[in-house]
Amino acid sequence: MARKARRRKQTVLTQSQLVGTKQREAVAAAGKVVVKARTPAAMRRETVNFREEYQYVIADLNRIGLLAAVMFAVLIALNLLLK
Repeated sequence: MARKARRRKQTVLTQSQLVGTKQREAVAAAGKVVVKARTPAAMRRETVNFREEYQYVIADLNRIGLLAAVMFAVLIALNLLLK
């Protein structure tokens, strides 16, 4: 039995998702357009400062670490007292 060939997944975009007049004309003619990959210029993103965006996460992790240390100390104390 022959082995199946893997196909690359293709993205089908609707008319509202497309940018540019040529792509809109293709959507009007065909109903759908298959777009394989974006150019590097289209993939540029803004830089994000994760320290500012997730500052509350650091505070939560500190709180969880402190709570875990206290619980661990309580377990050690109980182990020594109940022997």
